Amino acid sequence: MSLVVVDSDEEASAYFREQLRQLGFDPVPAADLKLALEMCKHTAPELVISTRVDWAKELTGELRRLPVVVANVQEQDSDSLLSILRAGIADVWQLPVSKEFLKERIDSILSRIQSTATHTENQLRQHVADLQRDQRAGRYIQMGMLPPNPMAIDRYRFQHRIIPSLILSGDFVDYFRITDRHFAFYVADVSGHGASSAFVTVLLKNFSRRLRREYRPSMLTNPGEILEWFNRELLEQKIDKHVTLLMAIGDLDTDSVCLVNAGHFPPAILVKDSSAFFIEQKGKPVGLFDEVKYTPSCIDLQPGDRLVIFSDGVLDALDEPDLSKKEERLLKAAAQKGKSAKVSYMDSIWQSLDLERGSIPDDMTCLTVQRGS
Repeated sequence: MSLVVVDSDEEASAYFREQLRQLGFDPVPAADLKLALEMCKHTAPELVISTRVDWAKELTGELRRLPVVVANVQEQDSDSLLSILRAGIADVWQLPVSKEFLKERIDSILSRIQSTATHTENQLRQHVADLQRDQRAGRYIQMGMLPPNPMAIDRYRFQHRIIPSLILSGDFVDYFRITDRHFAFYVADVSGHGASSAFVTVLLKNFSRRLRREYRPSMLTNPGEILEWFNRELLEQKIDKHVTLLMAIGDLDTDSVCLVNAGHFPPAILVKDSSAFFIEQKGKPVGLFDEVKYTPSCIDLQPGDRLVIFSDGVLDALDEPDLSKKEERLLKAAAQKGKSAKVSYMDSIWQSLDLERGSIPDDMTCLTVQRGS
C-alpha cells in the first residue's frame, strides 16, 4: 500500500519511513507541499503523512477524500489538537512511535474510511432505488394519460407507440372526439428528457381535456388557433420548456384533415396506395415566442389512406449517414402495409425501421391514422 510522507528533511524522516516499510507499506517521500500534491494526484496513495501542520491542513483542503495525518516530534496541547482535528485531519501522532502503534492507527484510519465509503455507497444505492421507484410510478401515471391503443373514431383507426429513452418520456400522443363531427389528434415532443419534460406532458393532457370543453367553432377549421392558445398557456407557466407539436383536426362529414406544425420534425407522412410523401409545413415551437402563427394544410382522405407521424427520436435511432437517407427510409417504412393479419401496420413500420435493437438516444414515437372504407 502506497503512502506519501511529506517532510522537508528527508533524512530526519528516514527512520520513520523504514518503520513503515517493515510493516509492508510503500512510503514515498515528498520534500515539499507542491511535490506532495503532484504525487497524490498522479499516484493515488491511500494515506498522506505530513510533519508540518500547515501542510497537512493544505493537503486536507485539496485532497478531500484522502486521509491526512500529522506526525512530528512536537507535543500538541488540547487546543492545538482540537484545531487540527477540526480542520479534517484524520489523526495526530507524536514521534517517535512503535511499529505496533503505527499498524494499529493506520488500520483504524483505513477501516474508518472504508466504513464511511461503504455507508455512502449504500446511501447512494438507496437513493437511486427510491428515484427509480418514483420514476416507475410516474411512468405508470404517464401511461394512464395516453388514449386507448388502438382506438377507432368512426371509420378512422388510431394506433401509437412511444418508447422512452429514460423511464419517463417527453413525447406525448393524444387523439379524441371534439364534436360528433370533428376529432383531434397530435404528437408532441417536449424539449429535454426525464421528469421535467414528462411534467409538461401532464399539461398537454390537461389541455386536451380543456380543448374538448372550451373550443371555439373557428378552431375546428383552423387548428392553428389551438396551438396559439396552447402557446400562451405554456408561456404563462414559465417552466422554461418548449414543445414541438404536430396537430390535426379531422372532419367526418368531409373526410378531410387540417394539419398544423409547430416546429415538429419530421413532418407528417401521407400514404396513398403505395406512395408516401411528406406534408411540408413550417411553424415555431410552442412555449418560446410571444407571437406565433400557423397555416393549416388541409387534405382529403380516401378509403385506405394513412397518416404517419414520427418524433425526431426515430430519426436519431436510424443508422443512415445523412438526413435525406433517413427520410427515404421513413417514407419506405410508412408506405408498406402489414405483412400479415397477425402483424399490425405499426409493427410492420417498426420492424422495417429495425427499432427494436440497440440503445435509445432519444424518446421514439409513432402515431398512425388510417381511414377505413
